[in-house]
Amino acid sequence: MVVIRHSKASTGAPMSVTSEMDTWIYDDFTGGELDPARWEIVEVMGADGRLHAYRDRNARQRTGDGHFELTVDPFSRFHDSDPKQNNAKQMYRSTRRFAVPAGGELKLEVAMAVRTRGQIPYDLLDAFGTMNVFDPETGVVFNLAATDDTVFAVLERLHIPGVTRPEERFVHRVVLETPTEPGREHRYGIVYHAGGSEASWYVDGRRAYWATIPVPLTGLHAGMGLFSARDLTRYSRAEREHGQGATGRWSSWRITASGPANGG
Repeated sequence: MVVIRHSKASTGAPMSVTSEMDTWIYDDFTGGELDPARWEIVEVMGADGRLHAYRDRNARQRTGDGHFELTVDPFSRFHDSDPKQNNAKQMYRSTRRFAVPAGGELKLEVAMAVRTRGQIPYDLLDAFGTMNVFDPETGVVFNLAATDDTVFAVLERLHIPGVTRPEERFVHRVVLETPTEPGREHRYGIVYHAGGSEASWYVDGRRAYWATIPVPLTGLHAGMGLFSARDLTRYSRAEREHGQGATGRWSSWRITASGPANGG
């Protein structure tokens, strides 16, 4: 049995799974502005010990037609030594943490289209958009990302003081065999399988990548954003900040929680 419901009236405690599989729409983007009860700008502690918001002064957004569209053109948020003050230009996270059913699965899905301007061709990190699934309690991040010419999967564990040790940090980026072009929409999905502590990345209904996760996860946030994250130690400011920008467009987010009978 599949139950589909909207979560517009419920942004507090996690929904209970009322059947073997429970599916609902977290946000259908039909309101006149991005709902602050559902989405917030990500803030992180920088190397200077201060909180920094992933917000670019050139950001423009539009919603209300079943999509959320974000444009930052050109990117203006750059830093020469701290990636946290450089990489994310504008990023939102769900205010809600979606619980992973014990022994089951949690799936997050969204359609996304990305169009960049001035991006270095086939450079994954010069300008790109993301659908993010992540857990601040463990530092684990699952992304599906796109440029004008490439779709790629990301598995990362962040170094978060008090949460993870520096030696636990890692990042894997895997280029996927997904033809794309500027503004082309793809359906993306991330599934976390609690029973085997495994994650799967889906593009247009096909499993494109999978990996075993080093720590168990009990909940995940959704996110969406625009980035430019070339290595600060390898590239000068002029090579990283050359007038590039991007537009991302996301459809309604669908969440599916499955118990062990269907997901284990």
